[in-house]
Amino acid sequence: MSDLGERRPVNTDYAVSVLEQLKFFYEHKLLTDITLLVEDNEFPCHKMVLATCSSYFRAMFMSGLSESKQTHVHLRNVDPGTLQTIITYAYTGNLAINDSTVEPLYETACFLQVEDVLLQCRDYLVKKINADNCVRMLSIGDLFSCTELKQSAKRMVEHKFPVVYRQEAFLQLSHELLLDVLSSDNLNVEKEETVREAAMLWLEYNMEARSQHLSSVLSQIRIDALSEVTQRAWFQGLPPNDKSVVVQGLYKSMPKFFKPRLGMTKEEMLIFMEAEHPSLSEVTVGGSQYAVVCYSPQAEKVYKLRSPPGDLQKVGTLVTSDNDVYIAGGQVPLKSPLAAAGSSHAHHGKAGKMQAAYRATDSFFWFDAQQNAWVAKTPMQCARTRPALVYCEGHIYAIGGDSVGGELNRRTVERYDRERDEWTMASPLPCAWSWSAAVAARERIYVMSHDLTYCYFPRADAWAEMASRRTSRCFASAAALGDQIFYVGGLHVVSNSGTRPQPSTLEGSAVTVEVYDVGKNEWRAAASIPARRYSAPCVRAVVLFNQLCIFMRETHLDDRAKYALYQYDGERDCWCLRQPVSERVLWDLGKDFRCAVGKLYPSCLEESPWKPPTYLFSPDGTEEFEIDGEIVSLPQV
Repeated sequence: MSDLGERRPVNTDYAVSVLEQLKFFYEHKLLTDITLLVEDNEFPCHKMVLATCSSYFRAMFMSGLSESKQTHVHLRNVDPGTLQTIITYAYTGNLAINDSTVEPLYETACFLQVEDVLLQCRDYLVKKINADNCVRMLSIGDLFSCTELKQSAKRMVEHKFPVVYRQEAFLQLSHELLLDVLSSDNLNVEKEETVREAAMLWLEYNMEARSQHLSSVLSQIRIDALSEVTQRAWFQGLPPNDKSVVVQGLYKSMPKFFKPRLGMTKEEMLIFMEAEHPSLSEVTVGGSQYAVVCYSPQAEKVYKLRSPPGDLQKVGTLVTSDNDVYIAGGQVPLKSPLAAAGSSHAHHGKAGKMQAAYRATDSFFWFDAQQNAWVAKTPMQCARTRPALVYCEGHIYAIGGDSVGGELNRRTVERYDRERDEWTMASPLPCAWSWSAAVAARERIYVMSHDLTYCYFPRADAWAEMASRRTSRCFASAAALGDQIFYVGGLHVVSNSGTRPQPSTLEGSAVTVEVYDVGKNEWRAAASIPARRYSAPCVRAVVLFNQLCIFMRETHLDDRAKYALYQYDGERDCWCLRQPVSERVLWDLGKDFRCAVGKLYPSCLEESPWKPPTYLFSPDGTEEFEIDGEIVSLPQV
């Protein structure tokens, strides 16, 4: 005899069948017992269905008052099309959301208290927050008391404050929201003058109505953070009325020492993806351990960034001109959550063991620097490992990749619209390269590999072959500064009896550098970077402090990794040592790391304590050893 308390699995087929029958009854107006009236439109429905999904209708139909006995209900200030979308959801469970419908849908769902629709709209809006709509999202989140939407939008307003404070939506902010923003410690401003200008623009937008808020708004400005010139001219732009009252109130309320805004603390850092480190890593794959770290040349400190979700590795990395950090594509072990979830565009990796252990992904993430967290954005249309990511004319481009299937797939190019949070396909590369370097210069994209150079024209969506280089190299690093593109290092490609080109290292020789002049469409040889004969150098070209620099890793005879930053002197055509990097600061990153440059907030990151590489430990267990020519003690870990 079966146990009456035994829980049986839900019969999903039956549940789907019930929904289909309800939809059939609704479409054919069978057994309907309530009609919703909106403007000149009638929606015959079933009370039971409406009450199931809407707290508003549940309270109306179950109140016992005269409303519960009505056969017709008038709904005011509701859009008929939006109501139809909600009714369709009630009968099918399917919700159609897009950029044009999400806001009225959210407003109507809030009015009708349709919780599931509210949650889906909220998640959609949070995911779509960007510099162009964050102020409006802040107002919407405040209007509908949606804490998550309001907080996410406020973080974006803080992050993009130098851009958004001139927007019409910012000038229309309520007084309360404006004070909340201006008082924030997290504003990404390098000078307090930016906050002062934002306050004045808001006041002047409607001075007659807002003069009553003069003191409360201006009191949010940290006067001691302003330059002396600005302080002397501080009240010249203020309206004449009550100037003395404002002066006294402001200076009395302001502390002598101000707390700097978050943007005043940011430092330009080198960001290393997939750095090998045995003690700081969160990801262990195939016996190797990886971390995402950044190095501040100014402070000579190393900080740890949150590792990408789902054990992602071999991602493409990009820092945009407005300092947003993105990663795209990559591969994950099949046991990881990202791989288990799968992707409609996913492909298997390379042949052999790689194919059995990994899966390429179409993932795309933005780095929230305040939260030290990766935020998922709309995935790419193709799965790619190590795609080249380039920012050009307001769009992000994902180019190729070394493990996305056949030749046609490796040629694919996608363009990401940050405002719409969507990817579209662009014209494919003329050639398929497993490894290539891509940079943006003068509103164009240049892709280089072997001895070939191709240029992409975004407005024409077309590629053109440019001047060839004198050397044939792949796996090189590239960086653009002004009208020049620097192509540095890599492996020289030699032909072997007519077969496919084979890579050949030039271990022990100087690092080759070639420079492309964008205006002249010419390549020229530049001064090589000196390297010791035993060093097997690994180089990454970056633009650091608005200078062309090289981050170099050299392996010495004792297998120690030495690091240094070199800077290019264009007038003398030579490389100068900018800054050596002590082993006390930076451990062995391995040979497969990628490098980018961005401005990050040290206070939002975890400082990484230095931990000695294993080769420094003495076999007798002593806690003292020699490093950088000094005897040091083993630090407490």
